[in-house]
Amino acid sequence: MMNTLEQEKHELYRRLQVALAIELSTIPVYMTSLISIKPGRNRVAANIIRSVMMEEMLHLSLAGNLLSAIGGRVQFDADTLPAFPLLLKFDGKGFKDREFEVDLGPFSEKNIAIFTEIELPDGWRERRMLPMAVPELDVPGYTIGAFYDAILQSLTALCTAHGQAAVFTGNPAHQLNWNFYWAGGGRPVIITDLASAKEAIEIIVTQGEGARHSMYDDDHHYFGQPESIAHFFRFREIQFGRHYQRGDNPRQPPTGEPFEVDYNEAYPIKVNAKATDYAGDPAMARLNNTFNSLYSLMLYQIAEALNGATGAMYTAILNSMHDMTAIALQMVATPIANDPSGRHGAPSFEWVSPTPGQTGDTP
Repeated sequence: MMNTLEQEKHELYRRLQVALAIELSTIPVYMTSLISIKPGRNRVAANIIRSVMMEEMLHLSLAGNLLSAIGGRVQFDADTLPAFPLLLKFDGKGFKDREFEVDLGPFSEKNIAIFTEIELPDGWRERRMLPMAVPELDVPGYTIGAFYDAILQSLTALCTAHGQAAVFTGNPAHQLNWNFYWAGGGRPVIITDLASAKEAIEIIVTQGEGARHSMYDDDHHYFGQPESIAHFFRFREIQFGRHYQRGDNPRQPPTGEPFEVDYNEAYPIKVNAKATDYAGDPAMARLNNTFNSLYSLMLYQIAEALNGATGAMYTAILNSMHDMTAIALQMVATPIANDPSGRHGAPSFEWVSPTPGQTGDTP
């Protein structure tokens, strides 16, 4: 029978696995929108989406490091990967305005609006109490930031009651560190105590929502990097086709330099594609299966590294990311054979169990 500390840590394991699922509900969505943009068009918007997607990869790493740091095991498989369309529900059954469908879809006005909903800062608007439908992914907080804040509060209470050494029992050598490739703001944080856990959570929250009552994140504070606009406000820039500038009121539209936003300059991709959708197009089916195999292998390798597998997997992970992008770009530029609507392909982000030869495991 588990003691109180073990029970409380197991509850934190569960919540941090939800955190990983949240990050995995954003990365495919942002990537699909990005790759749907036709070459050479919507350059500023594309760079904004790419920057957010890369920082969501950092958030995935940080959530994984948090789980590893307290002795939990990261799990990625067919049961833990989000399936699309995904219905996101925030903070229980009472908040109708925090229930919305997330699609693997093209760059569009509708999807950019959904992206702002995902990254909504806490306190941005009043909560409207209405009945809701059954969700597919329940985020225990009114915003993602509120959810992570609750995790930090639980960690703090646990450390106060049992001491930091009893809470942070994981091996720091298993965590994803700064040698892991990084192309966005921030860097992976090795978590060994409450202070470093707080730093990791603050990076996740402020990069998404902005520092408290600000449109800027805290990367300059933690990493000495230039101030940058948080994810929510970056997507607002796309909505208004204009950058924020110093002195802008976060509650008002941006007033800085305008840039092109043309939603017609995106490929008409299949929304929420499934592997079964390509049954009549063997070439597209092969591309999709290869993409899914690489995506699944990358997640498997990240989990194995965080769970203590020997040997550096960073090169293999990077190769997966590079190859995935090339395949995805080929898919979105190609019409699906015999599709009556003339739609183009898109990756389905479905789990394909890695084989022992791929993972380095022995049969």
